Amino acid sequence: MRVFNRLTIALTYILFCMGGAAVYGDAGLTITVMNDTTDNLIVTIYDRNTSPPQKVLSSEVVLGSASIPVSLSADASGQGHLSWTARTGDSDMRMCGHDDKPNLNDGDTVHVHADGDCAG
Repeated sequence: MRVFNRLTIALTYILFCMGGAAVYGDAGLTITVMNDTTDNLIVTIYDRNTSPPQKVLSSEVVLGSASIPVSLSADASGQGHLSWTARTGDSDMRMCGHDDKPNLNDGDTVHVHADGDCAG
């Protein structure tokens, strides 16, 4: 009986480590954040499925036309929700942008840009 219990615990651990987390609803999503401009942008990303919303990227420089992956938590329906802010690094001609993107699926791409005036 003792061998059976140890075997059960070992198999459960192995299955969990090999992706069993997805079965239990703990799966995260990988979203690609794409800089739509040729300018370098300073980008901040918030995971809106957490309470309170959690920063998953904080003032990260994303080079022009480059992309970076971020991990988000999934809601009960398996979708992600993020908001983003971006600004150019040029202090003389600073531009800003922001948006809110719900209903994201694993592998989706979110395009960021800074083509508006900055508040304040």
